[in-house]
Amino acid sequence: MVSLPVVVTSRDGGYTTGLTKEDFQVFEDNVPQEIAAFSAVEDPVSVALVIDTSGSTESQLARIQAEAMRFVRLLREEDAAAVVSFADEVTLIEPFSITRRKNPEAIRKIRPGGLSAVYEAVWLTMEQVLKLEYGRKAMVILSDGIDNRSESVSREETLEVARATDTPIYSVYFPARKKRAPRWGRLPIPGDAPERADGRKYLEALARSSGGLLVDASREADLGSAFARIARELRSRYSLGYYPRNLKRDGSFRTLKVTVGRPGLTARTRGGYVDR
Repeated sequence: MVSLPVVVTSRDGGYTTGLTKEDFQVFEDNVPQEIAAFSAVEDPVSVALVIDTSGSTESQLARIQAEAMRFVRLLREEDAAAVVSFADEVTLIEPFSITRRKNPEAIRKIRPGGLSAVYEAVWLTMEQVLKLEYGRKAMVILSDGIDNRSESVSREETLEVARATDTPIYSVYFPARKKRAPRWGRLPIPGDAPERADGRKYLEALARSSGGLLVDASREADLGSAFARIARELRSRYSLGYYPRNLKRDGSFRTLKVTVGRPGLTARTRGGYVDR
């Protein structure tokens, strides 16, 4: 089965709920598909919150922690959250829990410092944290998108995972703060314009490939509204599933499109997947 996260918006950008399976049509390579599974927006969602704690976030971490804790509290009672942090290494701070006390406590314990293994953080969260969860899932990553540490996973490998997943990735972008190289010779924290642009491009590709959303929080003041927007979208997301009519396993890229049979509504999902 191919699973699709789907968000429906109206002309004014508002989210539309209350739709049924009969309101949707799914196309693979422009061929209509029969919808075999449908989950409405009321179903619980498991959210992995992935926080960049490398040295570039040091001056912003207090605000990031405060807004991340507020985001967890915006989730519904039946939703679950896990907390992952990354710098030189990737750490599961708190596994999935619906206990609202445990998640903020875990976020509060995070400390900054080190380089940024963003590729490894994305891969490990998708493959070892979220893959074991059932039902609706999402990943929310706060980062500048610049990697200067990952050794075991490449950028393209993480994008392949994003294209193959039924888990939307919501990227909250905030730019790195450039610092001088330490006297002991480690690499400086990146922050030049080309690096920042490339980091943002990577986060945007993660979101687009998975059917998620890139939210720009270039100013610290934007973090609160970024999290609030993601929380609203999570409460408005459907899940659709179908068995492809094309049974070939040729490694080709299959394009995906979802439409809604009501005027004035637009559906957004991931752009496609590689058939293996």
